[in-house]
Amino acid sequence: MWACLAPATHAQQQKKKKGVQFSCMLWEGPLPQNIYYQDGEDYREVVPYTSSRSLPHWLEKSKEFRLFTMTQPEANGGKEQEPVYTLVGQAKLLPGISPILFLLIPSQIEEDFKIRIMALDDSLEGFPAGSFRFANFSAADLMVKFAGAVKKIPAREMTIMQSKIGKKGGMVPFLIGNESGEKVFETRLFAQASGREIVFIGPPKKEGGLPSVRFLPQLLPQKLPEPPSQP
Repeated sequence: MWACLAPATHAQQQKKKKGVQFSCMLWEGPLPQNIYYQDGEDYREVVPYTSSRSLPHWLEKSKEFRLFTMTQPEANGGKEQEPVYTLVGQAKLLPGISPILFLLIPSQIEEDFKIRIMALDDSLEGFPAGSFRFANFSAADLMVKFAGAVKKIPAREMTIMQSKIGKKGGMVPFLIGNESGEKVFETRLFAQASGREIVFIGPPKKEGGLPSVRFLPQLLPQKLPEPPSQP
């Protein structure tokens, strides 16, 4: 009985919790140090991944997302010193949006380590199930053909397109074209009605090469069917 009640209790607690829910994705890793986000006077560790979202966290007090590294000073006179937190990145929240996905882009300079942060609407209203978000990280405008539709994505911008897939899911053709209309990338993406995916399109690693493309899929939790009413 307790096993059956636990998920429902957890869901109720999530609904009652106030603030902004968020997760993180690391663009490149690993990080040279652990990182912590600030919520009011508290500092909590967040562990980001390069191929999936981190575990969900909450901002209940802070009105801005701020990341820190932590150093522990040596004990002075046998007394432990308070840890020192150094700010390495910050970003504004998206008004009225929860959850948020923070994309963490670390610098390559260890002496002055910083993290650039991009905030993306990760709510089901802004990024619904069955859809794909295409993010153009290159310096040129691109044309994307997906699920029979064609859209122009300006440089440094993104768009959302529906996969138009059935309940069973399936493979959907995906093509990228340059400003001249030439096809520069082609593949098939697996889409499903209970999932969604972000496609990051970056510049070629070598001049004249194919665009660098990365994927962040997510399978969304499904609502359990209502139990039959008792006679």
